[in-house]
Amino acid sequence: MGTPGSRSLQCSCEVVAELAAAPTLTPLLGAHGVTLERVAAARAELHAACGPESNDWRTRATPGDDDPGARLLAIVRSADCHGYRLLEQLGASCPQLRRELLLRRRPRGTARNVAIGREGVARAPRNTAVPRLDRSPRVPALRPRPPGPTAVRSSVATAHVDPVAPARPTERPTERPTERPTERALEAALVGPAAIAARGRHDAPCPLDPASLPPLLARHDELAQLRDATGRNGGRTVVLCGQPGCGRSLLARHLAVGADRPVFALSALDYRDDDDALATDLELIAHRGGLALFDDLDKRVLDSPPPWLSVLAQAWTRDRPRVLPVVSFEGLMRLTQWLPGVLEASDVVKLAPLGGGAIAEAVAAAAPAILRAHALELAPDLAASEFARLSDRYLGGIAQPGRALDLLELACARTRRRGARQVARSSVLELVAERSGLPLVRVEAASDQDALELEARLSERVVGHREAIVAIAELVRRARAGLAGNRPMLTALLLGPSGVGKTELAKALAAALFDREDALVRLDMSEYAEPHAVARIVGAPPGYVGFEQGGALTDPLLSRPHAVVLLDEIEKAHRDVHQLLLQVLDEGRLTDGRGRVIDFRHAAILMTSNLGSQHLRERNGRPYMAAPEVLAAARAAFPVELWNRIEAPLVMQPLSPDELHKICRRIARASSDRLLRERGVRYELSDDACARLVARAGDDPRLGARPLRHLLAREIDPLVADRVLRGRVRAGAALHVDVDRTGFVIR
Repeated sequence: MGTPGSRSLQCSCEVVAELAAAPTLTPLLGAHGVTLERVAAARAELHAACGPESNDWRTRATPGDDDPGARLLAIVRSADCHGYRLLEQLGASCPQLRRELLLRRRPRGTARNVAIGREGVARAPRNTAVPRLDRSPRVPALRPRPPGPTAVRSSVATAHVDPVAPARPTERPTERPTERPTERALEAALVGPAAIAARGRHDAPCPLDPASLPPLLARHDELAQLRDATGRNGGRTVVLCGQPGCGRSLLARHLAVGADRPVFALSALDYRDDDDALATDLELIAHRGGLALFDDLDKRVLDSPPPWLSVLAQAWTRDRPRVLPVVSFEGLMRLTQWLPGVLEASDVVKLAPLGGGAIAEAVAAAAPAILRAHALELAPDLAASEFARLSDRYLGGIAQPGRALDLLELACARTRRRGARQVARSSVLELVAERSGLPLVRVEAASDQDALELEARLSERVVGHREAIVAIAELVRRARAGLAGNRPMLTALLLGPSGVGKTELAKALAAALFDREDALVRLDMSEYAEPHAVARIVGAPPGYVGFEQGGALTDPLLSRPHAVVLLDEIEKAHRDVHQLLLQVLDEGRLTDGRGRVIDFRHAAILMTSNLGSQHLRERNGRPYMAAPEVLAAARAAFPVELWNRIEAPLVMQPLSPDELHKICRRIARASSDRLLRERGVRYELSDDACARLVARAGDDPRLGARPLRHLLAREIDPLVADRVLRGRVRAGAALHVDVDRTGFVIR
């Protein structure tokens, strides 16, 4: 067999040759025409026509497993390896070998009169009274029948037929018994111990009990639409599509209420790499004339189509049984990519998230069951509707009402950890503050003093521009009072020459409103000058280049809806990007490439532009920009529909010498603070040194304050760094930067 260390370097053809000589596998492979002599003769010819093989078959085998059957099973499960092709070339059926190997590895049940057929469906031996299943694909689909003692149909559900494994000429179908099988006998054949082992579970699929389902609120129209779609006699595929958290699984399960056929709920998490288990379950559901809900496909990490997808595709196309996939928009795109001919003409029922008072109703209906599961109750000052209000206003992520119910679950978990008996309002507010990144006082809404003092807080970081600061503060207070509707908190266009403080104003607003570093989402719109840049903004759909990266604008807002969005140099973006922003500015929402709806109601959107900077004038000896001319130039550069959605186009005037002097002080103070954190040393500028820096930076109004920052880095920082690195100053010292006839000096 070789040493274990050498097996990792073996080709799968060599493994097949070893396994053909293994005593435990020689009879099995010989029955399929695979002998050691034939393998040796065919290997050279195969290697001459094939290139290097992938490593998939090795990853399927359990490391350190010396069982020959396990190694052969790994090969017959990997259609791209050389061993698989060698077996097929010798006339063996790898799917049939796979089933026989799985049957040998399954534990035997107590009832030995039930076996597994070639198609993975339970059947009885020929000397028993249990009939075999008809495997003919021409058997018509069963009609749903009402429950009760009715005559059993003569046609029985068909089993999944593997197209790669045709029946052997030596096999002859047994004749159908003359007597009609009873329902109990046929179900016993389908759900025998071997079939249960084939499913990899300990229970057979059972129909949903309508009495055990939670109540369904505010979804009656969608439920009626879904009943109509699934109640047709035609074979048109129906797909229920919705965002995670919107209640799509509960809506699908409520098809069992008042239905004239059983409804079964299947989960993609129950089926791994073997399609026999799913084929067996679908066979049972088809026999009973039921409807199969196939859920949780989005919970599986799948980079390639799963092996059991062909079984589902056959059920969809043949409508036997009727299968209702329950997926997200991203999952629907993935299925469309994997099955381009099956789902293109599907009837997609889209489920929107709940909104308004319907969220509170859904939470109030589901809260008692969640509280009972945790053995808790709500505090007297906390109502179930608070979870709906707080999650809708402050949190992002999954859709409603799932977001509100998730907040309730988290609050219950924290309450149990602390050993309390009641879910307190303070615990819920703490969770909201932690998840949203907002200050606790903001979530408590005990005071809106921060909004009333916003002008003062912005002026602490931004020098000048009083008119722009006042306009932005008024828009924030309007939104805080609840008058913004579904639009973003504010949408403003900041116009002015480079270096006047447009970006600094956005940073100051993010710090004042949300008090966290990641509250500013900045996009340089000069990078989105091509029409295909739209995909980078919202993210590429599944299967396209860049899908893994997500949307540069949508992904940050999905997890942190409370943020300041800065679209820098907006005029340089492509017109298609401008069109994309229309629904953001007007409706406060945007759908990304994965079909998720991103909420912008709690975001402040600031756009910057240098348009109109050429309209510089002088008034009273200082530079000045005529606002009407600047606004006219900006309006001509943007589409009319985009300009009409900007609430506040603001002109930021060039900086005066006094304002540049204040900015110089602030830049030096920021540099000194960094030095204090690193070395424990601080420095300050004298008035003469500050005046010298402003004079050397020049008086070109088109450059703003940026030359000051560069000059400080070139002239002052090297002097201070030299003193610190030479050890001439100790921690706690304060340096004073002044000027003399030679230049800048440290005293």
